[in-house]
Amino acid sequence: MAALVHAGAATASAQPPAKKAPPTPQAPDAASPRTKELIAQMSLEIPPPIEVAHSISYRLSTRADADQRRLDIYRNMSSGKNPVVIFVHGGAWRGGHRRQYIPLGVCLALNRITAVIPNYSQAPGYGFPEPERDIAAVVNWVRDNMSGFGGDPGKIFLAGHSTGVQIAALVALDPRFLRFHSLLPSVIRGVIAISGIYDVPAGFEYAFATDEDRRNASPMRFVRDGAPPFLVVRGGNDAKLVLRQTGPFAESLGKHGVSVETEVYPEEDHSSIIALASIRKSPLLERIVRFVEDHS
Repeated sequence: MAALVHAGAATASAQPPAKKAPPTPQAPDAASPRTKELIAQMSLEIPPPIEVAHSISYRLSTRADADQRRLDIYRNMSSGKNPVVIFVHGGAWRGGHRRQYIPLGVCLALNRITAVIPNYSQAPGYGFPEPERDIAAVVNWVRDNMSGFGGDPGKIFLAGHSTGVQIAALVALDPRFLRFHSLLPSVIRGVIAISGIYDVPAGFEYAFATDEDRRNASPMRFVRDGAPPFLVVRGGNDAKLVLRQTGPFAESLGKHGVSVETEVYPEEDHSSIIALASIRKSPLLERIVRFVEDHS
């Protein structure tokens, strides 16, 4: 299903993009009946005043992996400098693509949030910590360039779904990734964690070569005083790993004095919950928007 958009050229320039047609959008994983039900409610229309800049390079790459290091930007042309949400998609560290989340980008932009949706290096070609390095590079790119794309570089939020939460949360909690770009952790105003993985289990050797890698990739180990606020969300029928890890992670944040808000959506499963966030005026979308407004 094709959508009409105003799209940008593939450039790392801070200038507003030229217009061209994007590839056809893809739907989120339709693994469950509930997900299919929600996908049917999604709109693939990109209405005025939303414009989309596609395929912007944020980090040097080879020709073979160039698409893994590109991002798309969804901006609201009717408003000024808006808060920026960088959304990191899931996919078990080896799948997924930024174009699957066009409806989410549009939903955020309609609510005066500039959405940045990147690809990142995936396994098996790239393992830990390359995805985290990529997302830290996205934060740095946003900090340097977002003023030219309708975003406020002083109001940057990280968000993710599933394994994307592991990546986003680790970048927010472990200062070494942002420090590489001479950025302080305080550059992140908040983290939106949707059905996240917080303690990387065994069984993903294609992405984490050693047990030490798994430990060093687990956000649970890096919860600290002074971390940015978190909105921690899960579905009532979520994946067992998510159900097991979400509570302890939120509790750990609270014990360190971190502002943490939790939400459970009883009807949702691991795939349907991100579909819910991609529906205009859904309760989860409204909750995300309120979190961003509260911490901007």
